[in-house]
Amino acid sequence: MARAFARRTAMNFGFRGNHDDVVLVVNELTTNAVCHGGGQPFVRIVGGENRVLVEVTDDEAAHPELRSGGWGLQLVARLAEAWGVTERAGQKVVWCELTA
Repeated sequence: MARAFARRTAMNFGFRGNHDDVVLVVNELTTNAVCHGGGQPFVRIVGGENRVLVEVTDDEAAHPELRSGGWGLQLVARLAEAWGVTERAGQKVVWCELTA
């Protein structure tokens, strides 16, 4: 469901970058949120032709770490122009920015 939403949203924005990359980072971030975040994650995607910002919010306050055995965040770090973690209203937001 998150993957279909990501592809449709990137297409609707007219994003000129790789839509598969958008789908992949959304999939990895939502999977991490489901497995480690507690509760139901919230996915937000905004952007345009040259840039897409993906945010995945969950209820776990602990920040994710790049682990040698886990490939999800490492993949996000390789595909994204930038990524990070912020806190908003007591929740964790993992975000990444992809460019065309």
